[in-house]
Amino acid sequence: MGTTVVGFRLGSDTKGRQATLVLTQAGVLHQSTGLLGMAPRPAKPHAPIAPDPHPVPRQAAELRRVYAALLDRGFTRELIPPACVRLDVDEHPLHERPYGPNAPRPHPELIEDFTGAAPAGPGSLEDALTAFYTAVGLMPRPRTPFPPKTVGVPPQVRNALRVLGEGRTMASRPGRGVRWTVTTSGVRLHVGTVGETLTPREVAELQAALTAWLHHQQRTPAGGG
Repeated sequence: MGTTVVGFRLGSDTKGRQATLVLTQAGVLHQSTGLLGMAPRPAKPHAPIAPDPHPVPRQAAELRRVYAALLDRGFTRELIPPACVRLDVDEHPLHERPYGPNAPRPHPELIEDFTGAAPAGPGSLEDALTAFYTAVGLMPRPRTPFPPKTVGVPPQVRNALRVLGEGRTMASRPGRGVRWTVTTSGVRLHVGTVGETLTPREVAELQAALTAWLHHQQRTPAGGG
C-alpha cells in the first residue's frame, strides 16, 4: 500500500554529524542521527498525542521547528533537501493510544527508503510541505505573498525577501567561527557553539551600522583611511 512522506537530511561539517527527519501521512515523525558518511542510527519516533484530530499539521509544525533548530546549531549542509515522496514501504500500524508501551517503534527501513527515493535537486521545506499536504488530501498552509512594493530594491534584497516569504532560513557560509542566521522569527548571531538572538531594535541598529559602513567603503578611495 505504501505511504507518502516529507523529510530532509542536514549535516554539519563542523560537528561531523548528520540528522534526518521524515514525517509520514499518519502524523508520525521519524528521525535518525549519526556521523557524516556513516549509517545513521534511528531514534524513537514521535507519534501524535491522542486524541488529536489534526496530527499532521501539528507534526509539520514540529518538523519546521526542528529544521530551524538544526540550522541554528550549524547543520547548514543540505545532504537531502526537503522533499515529498511516495514510498512503497508500509507504516507500522499505530495503536489507538500511541504512547508508553504502545509508542511506535523505530522504522529504519522507512528512513532508508526516503533517502533512496528523495530527488537530488534543490528544494525548500515549504514547497515540500505544500506537496505533502496536497498528496495526503489536506489544505496546505497559506503561503506568504511576495511583498509587492519592491521597486528600486536591489536584486539581492528581493531574493532575500522571496526566501523569507517561502519560510526558508538564510544563513552565513559554513566553516567560520562567527556565523549568522535570519528567519521570519528573528536574527541570530553565533560564535562557536554559543548563539544569541537579537531584539528588533538591535537588528535595526546593526542594519544602520552595516549600511553606513558599506556607504563609507564605497566613498573611501582605495588605500585611504
